[in-house]
Formats: sequence, structure tokens, C-alpha cells
Amino acid sequence: MQPNLILINEFCVYHHVEVEFVQLLEQRGLIETTTIQHATYVPSEQLPRLEKFVRLHQDLAIHPDDLDVVNELLERLEHMQQQLTQLQNRLVFYEPSGS
Repeated sequence: MQPNLILINEFCVYHHVEVEFVQLLEQRGLIETTTIQHATYVPSEQLPRLEKFVRLHQDLAIHPDDLDVVNELLERLEHMQQQLTQLQNRLVFYEPSGS
């Protein structure tokens, strides 16, 4: 086993989710998995993303089928926040400093 891979079964036991939950996320393209000798792994760099989906599902009771929609909305919100910050920085640049 490679050190940068996490066995899906172990992840699911630790986080109290079904393996089917992770498989659904992978089928919808929300995470990536790797299969080696009949065992499925998630790359360690995918772990924060996978844990985010687990929290959304468990803490907010979001149905697994709706996680892709929620994820897209969160990504849009983050993009708009970045744009707002950029615009605020530009505005500060053009404002007179004596005001």
C-alpha cells in the first residue's frame, strides 16, 4: 500500500458512513478514488474534500444525491467572495487617502 492512499473501508468506519456514500461521491465526480487489487483507496489530497462532504451530509442532513448541487453553490459563493475582495482592494487603491 502506498502511504498517500487511504483505504475507503477504514475511512468509512472512522467517520461512520457507508462505503456506498463514498462510491456515490466518486460516481458523481465529486472525489477521486483508486482501486488496487480489489481494494478502493482515496488519495490523501482528496481527504479534506471527502471530509467536507461527510460533514455536509451528517451535520446538515444533506442527502447524498444533493451534495453535488450544494458543492457547486459553495464554489460559486467562494468565487464571488474572491471577486468582492478584489473589487474592494481596487476601490481602496483609487480612493483618496485624505478622506
